[in-house]
Amino acid sequence: MQPSEIQTYSNQDAGTRKAGRPRSEDSHRAILDATRRLLTHMPVSKISVEAIAKKAGVGKTTIYRWWPNKQAVVMDAVFSQPAFHNILPASASAYKGIAAQLEKLFRQLAGKNGRMVSEIIGDAQGDPEALKSLIEIFFQQRYDALAKYIQQGKESGEFAQNADVEVAIDLIMAPIFFRLMTGQDFDSNFESQIPMMINKALSA
Repeated sequence: MQPSEIQTYSNQDAGTRKAGRPRSEDSHRAILDATRRLLTHMPVSKISVEAIAKKAGVGKTTIYRWWPNKQAVVMDAVFSQPAFHNILPASASAYKGIAAQLEKLFRQLAGKNGRMVSEIIGDAQGDPEALKSLIEIFFQQRYDALAKYIQQGKESGEFAQNADVEVAIDLIMAPIFFRLMTGQDFDSNFESQIPMMINKALSA
């Protein structure tokens, strides 16, 4: 979202400003809700700003007030949902921390949410700005969490001192997103084996 411009108001304007704020919040919420409803029966590539505006009952200019393009609206609509919040408790064990992060990621990528994430990733490939936003909004938090646990494991002796953090994260994430992007399910065997295999690969 673009930062709000700082404005000054006279006392005469104050009533208008207070009255306008709820309508603005309602429009913002309606746009995100409309986008989510469209995503339930339409691929990301088929959604347009026009379709979102029509579904939300607002003008396109209202959408562009908060988002630069369709991809930004879709990412906000999907990743602002509580299911995608990436808050995890601290873990004394680096392995258990990684396992908890992966368990949460598997839940986030299951079912229709996984389908939407794969479509967002695919749709962003031709747009460098959209890809940058995707990294910032979705991937970066998960990358940082894994990097923290891997470094923690190196310092505690749980993982090998020469383990490369970036390569280790690639090793962790690659099979998950390969399955996601090729339409394969995350079965219970896959979900249990990935953390154990990662632990073996990183162990001192």
